[in-house]
Amino acid sequence: MELEQIIQLIKTDFPKQSIEISESLELLKETISDTMNVIDQKMSDAFRRRDFTTRREYESVAVSIHSYENRLDEFISMLTLEEAEMYEVDVTELGEEDEKKAIPDYAAYTVDNNVEHTLYEDFTHIRPDSFKLLNNEKILVKTWIDVFLETSEILVHLDADKFRQFEHNPQMNGKKSKYISSNLAGMRKPRLLIEDLYLETNMSGNGIRNLLLKMLKAYGFKASDYKVYFRADYSELNQE
Repeated sequence: MELEQIIQLIKTDFPKQSIEISESLELLKETISDTMNVIDQKMSDAFRRRDFTTRREYESVAVSIHSYENRLDEFISMLTLEEAEMYEVDVTELGEEDEKKAIPDYAAYTVDNNVEHTLYEDFTHIRPDSFKLLNNEKILVKTWIDVFLETSEILVHLDADKFRQFEHNPQMNGKKSKYISSNLAGMRKPRLLIEDLYLETNMSGNGIRNLLLKMLKAYGFKASDYKVYFRADYSELNQE
């Protein structure tokens, strides 16, 4: 079976998994982008030293990596569900109270909420407790949607005009749907952020993670400036 056929089958028969694969590839793409930025800095350093041999070597590596970036883009586009298909899939998690009702031994899956985690981790089956930006106080949350909304509010407070520009930035939106928009058309679970600007909340923890990385970078923050703290880990439960 050809790759295109495999991807089409996954999209048709396993749409939620198609989203999960796409989100994982998005994180890989973002990590590669960070690597390219480091290579760019090294190239500049080599140029200043007039070490043209090293500079050419780094440039060759960058060109090769860029071809993989383009390939990743192709895979992500192929895996992206059509708008009509997206309406069939709900990727949001239950709230804390609903989880307690649905999981009799809920307490068995709680984790140490003092342990710091980064935005480069897999949030599948993970529930958040809080997050913090830089050395500010922790902000308590119950869902990844809360993390998305609260972080967006912080960024809007820092520079509302910059945040509004995200609406027209393809990097801050899906291939076929808007994550940040003043137009409700095509948004499945919009939540008002400010005035006429809405956020799409039909997103998984990993989807939110990917978008947060891009948003923070646009504001000049490093991924290491942002810490997440977990409340529960249901990975074991979902393996049974």
